[in-house]
Amino acid sequence: MAIKKDDVLLLKAAIEFGSEYSYSIKDGGLGRTLIIDAGNKSRAAIARSKISISWEGLYTLVIYDTSVDTEEAEDERLYDPA
Repeated sequence: MAIKKDDVLLLKAAIEFGSEYSYSIKDGGLGRTLIIDAGNKSRAAIARSKISISWEGLYTLVIYDTSVDTEEAEDERLYDPA
C-alpha cells in the first residue's frame, strides 16, 4: 500500500502544529488548501499564530465553530444532552 503525498502532509502538519486540531486537504479557489479545524475561537487564534498563510505549497485556512467561544463551552456542549 502506497502512502499518498496528502497523507504525509497531514501527518507532518499534525506533528508541526499540534494534534489537537483536525486537518484536511481540499482543492479551493486559491488552489490546494490545508484546512485546520481548531474547534473554537480561542484555539483558532492560537493556531493562526503558529501557521503561516502558505505552508508546504498549500494555502492554509483555519476554521472553527462560531457557536463555541472557549473550550469550557465546548466541553459543556459535548456533555449536554439537550
